[in-house]
Amino acid sequence: MKKIMWAILALALVWILVDFGFDFIQERQDEKQATTDTQLQQKEKVLEEGNNSGQLAYEFEAEDMDGNVIKLSDYRGKKVFLNFWASWCPPCKVEMPHLKEFSTAQDEVVVLGVNVTTSETDLANVQSFLNEFDVEYTNVYGTQKMFNLYRVQSLPTSYIIDSQGVIQERIVGPVTQDILTTKFDLIE
Repeated sequence: MKKIMWAILALALVWILVDFGFDFIQERQDEKQATTDTQLQQKEKVLEEGNNSGQLAYEFEAEDMDGNVIKLSDYRGKKVFLNFWASWCPPCKVEMPHLKEFSTAQDEVVVLGVNVTTSETDLANVQSFLNEFDVEYTNVYGTQKMFNLYRVQSLPTSYIIDSQGVIQERIVGPVTQDILTTKFDLIE
């Protein structure tokens, strides 16, 4: 009788160990699958458009000074310095020579100027301003929708955008060539 009791206890113990072992292995497999699923979701995660750091810059279409339609996505694959300015704006006048020098000093960053047309008294001032500073980089006539999307309230307002179209930084106020070089050297 004692042998039968010991046998039953031994079988019960084996059963408990086997059951525990299977549960333990199943939990580990479930954890690995959950980790894999989470990693896949993060890779597939589509960035949301916006005007904050880490968001995909809002797409827009606008006419350049020659009447050509320019889209922000035309520059995907390159870093972009998106600069909102006006011809009457004193800080914009101070900044313009720095932007010109920055745009000619390197090939890795596209400087894209956006004139805040709603603040201009005469659109002829826009081309005169660009001629005065001998600006050769692309400039477009902005729209009210663009100004709203990019929160343009003070001038100049600029965005540093990486080569994937993701905003890295918003800058309100003028910048210098040295500042831009340093900031763009820090991003891919």
